[in-house]
This record gives sequence, C-alpha cells and structure tokens, in this order.
Amino acid sequence: MKTVKNVCIVIGLFLLSQISMTTFGLVKLHYLEAGENYIPSLVSYGLIALILINIGLTMWLAKKLRLASFTFDWSTKRNWGWIIGAFVIGRIIAIVGTLFLQANTGQQTTANDALLNNIFSGENPLLIFLLLAVAAPVMEEIVFRGGIIGLVFKKYQIAGIIVSISLFGLAHTATSWIEFVIYALIGLLMALVYVKTKRLEAAIAVHFLNNVIGAIAMMFL
Repeated sequence: MKTVKNVCIVIGLFLLSQISMTTFGLVKLHYLEAGENYIPSLVSYGLIALILINIGLTMWLAKKLRLASFTFDWSTKRNWGWIIGAFVIGRIIAIVGTLFLQANTGQQTTANDALLNNIFSGENPLLIFLLLAVAAPVMEEIVFRGGIIGLVFKKYQIAGIIVSISLFGLAHTATSWIEFVIYALIGLLMALVYVKTKRLEAAIAVHFLNNVIGAIAMMFL
C-alpha cells in the first residue's frame, strides 16, 4: 500500500512539474496559429510568474516529502568533485552522441533539442532561462531522482536507477535508440551523483550546468 501511495505521489509531482512547460507550449501554439511568431511581452511576464510559482510549489512539496532540504550544506568539496566530474562526462556523452546521431541518421541534433530551439527562438530571455536552466533541472530531478530513486525505490536503489534513467530517456521524446541512450546516460550520471552524495541538490546542480549552456545559447539566438 505504501508503494502504491509513493507511486501516486511521484505521478502527482510529475504532473505538477509539467504545468509550466505545458502552459508555455499551449500559449506559444495559440499565438503561432494567430499568425504571431512571438509571445507578447505582457503574456511572457505572466508565464514567468507562473513558472516561479510552479518551481516554488514543487520545491516546497519536495521538502515536505523529505526528498531534499534545499539548504546549502550540500555544497562541499567532495560533492562539487562529483558535480564537476559528472558535468564534464555528460558534455562528452552529449558531443559524441550527437556526432554519432549525425553520422547514422543525418539529424543535426536530437528531436528534443530541435523542438526546444524552434519554440524558444526569439522569446523573452528570462522566460527561456527560467524554463530550461531552472525549472527543468529542479523539477525533473525532484521527480526522476528524488521521487523514483529516493521515494519509490528507496530500498532498491539499483532498480530505482534503472527505472529513473529509462523514464528520463523516454520523457525527452527520443525518436531513436541513439537519442534514448544519450539521455539515459546523462540521466545515469545525475542518478549516480544523487546516490553517491545523498543530496538531491547535487544532482540538480549537474542538471543545471548541463542545461544552462543550451539556455544561454537560445537566449541570444
């Protein structure tokens, strides 16, 4: 019964984590269908407020569930060693994986990255940064690492890691096995950081470093 309850909690956290991006996507689609290439500034500010509320609520729930404390005592030399190491390896995986993808499919980037480039191009820089560099790392780690590994599979971490990285790969709309492997391996790095440091904040830091590069690039497109 407790396992079922925890699964329901994770599903709820996942649905909550999707509110900001889903709302942005629907708003973007509305204006594209109306012949507008970009979301009006006033609407963008409303979306920014929604994103901040969404992040805050998800973090509050994660803290209530004891998935993370969100205090700064996680920032130790040892933890930063894991974070930087995972980030560097993750960049290597992304670069090599993308080159392999190009050589085998002709795609210049993953379907997920191509979609993000299209929908975020020309939008409010703060909106882009909050969604990609802040909301995605915080909320995805709460769900995939904190929820799945730390809550549902707390006593069976290896199984939790396998489920976590599998769902993480699928959640990034992989259209080929190569794309799935890229995201699954990056997810594995964040899962290992979470397990080894025992701090969700460390996994969030890796995810942030991974996403912030793309977010900054999109902000200046």
